[in-house]
Amino acid sequence: MKKMDITMLQPWSTPVLKTKLPLEVLQTMTEISDKVLADKNAVDWGANLAGQIGSEPLIDHDILDDKTMDYFKGMVREFVIRCKCQMFPPLEDKIRQEKWLVRMVRLWIISQKPNEYNPVHFHKNCSISAVMYLKIPKMLPSRKKHRSDDGAILFLGNSSRDLELSTPSVAIPSQVGDFYIFGANQQHAVYPFRCAEGEKNIERRSISFNAVFQKGQGK
Repeated sequence: MKKMDITMLQPWSTPVLKTKLPLEVLQTMTEISDKVLADKNAVDWGANLAGQIGSEPLIDHDILDDKTMDYFKGMVREFVIRCKCQMFPPLEDKIRQEKWLVRMVRLWIISQKPNEYNPVHFHKNCSISAVMYLKIPKMLPSRKKHRSDDGAILFLGNSSRDLELSTPSVAIPSQVGDFYIFGANQQHAVYPFRCAEGEKNIERRSISFNAVFQKGQGK
């Protein structure tokens, strides 16, 4: 096939950004979460969340150093720009020249144990959500060889009509360092997992945050 200039136009789709945390960010967030989980005075945010999970403490924004916070804001900004360019392909150059301001709303830990899970839900009072994975335990193999749902994050959509070329849902087994950013109205869930009996300190640890964005003035 000859080399061709091809653009996939998807203005009606709901994108999810997936990347890997830089090693220094992964280490920083793991250390921060270790300290928060060990702090008996940490604020448990679980009552305000959908998860059937025992430990979901808040992280104070002030704990994050400027470099780490700038990384998260920069990634949210990149996600917003890519989404806007996808929505309005002819305006890509103009969109990339705009100044997009990002503010972190809330940050919390999800310390998930075997049989705990997050049901299908979305996030309120924000425009962007994200989740990063810090620790993944050794799980038992799936009981069904053709499925790999255990411990996976599930993203759901409602715009797929052609099941030969698209799908309304996708379940992704997460790995340490995986980092997802998506619209706050994007429905998602996390499946429970199983581990061998007798194993200690079993934990599937992730951190989620919500953010808002707006168009700034100038470039």
